[in-house]
Amino acid sequence: MEQMFELLVAGVQKQEMQRVISCNERTKQFGLTLTEEDVKGLMVCRTDALKEQRRVEFGGGILPDIIYAFCDSDFISQDNYTETLGQLQEIFYLYKNEAQDELTDAELIDFMRRQFDEICFGDLEYLRSTCLERFARAVRSGYQCQLQHRLRDEYAMGKADNEYGGMDEETRWEFELYRMGLEDVF
Repeated sequence: MEQMFELLVAGVQKQEMQRVISCNERTKQFGLTLTEEDVKGLMVCRTDALKEQRRVEFGGGILPDIIYAFCDSDFISQDNYTETLGQLQEIFYLYKNEAQDELTDAELIDFMRRQFDEICFGDLEYLRSTCLERFARAVRSGYQCQLQHRLRDEYAMGKADNEYGGMDEETRWEFELYRMGLEDVF
């Protein structure tokens, strides 16, 4: 019986590896590819993250969704691609728990991507320890993100600012004020 379970798990892992490797077709255009060894390492990272967060995942993993969401980021290069994916995967499972599963996978990944590019400028530690910590705290307190409010049409999303702005505790410079100042000078 135990051997049959191991065979089943091996078959699922092989399918998942193929799903992840097939992502290379899209990511090649951004100069990003994963080797079979990279994918095996990411699968081990996934298993460790799931154990650490005491989560169980049925079906396919979240890695292909993370790859598609982050592959065109200016802050990811082939040099840091595998390591970044491993960390993003760990961060995802951590904050899926921290938000008490109040967010869908797509909502969490979307928020992670926007913060990664717009607020963290590729700094994974800042994403983990600041942006997502505050966001998860807000979600646990009853905050609902834009997607939960059903503001999914392009007009509402186009008018919406980055959701993190209401939780941001750091002072940041405003691009519009900077642009207006430049216009006054010239």
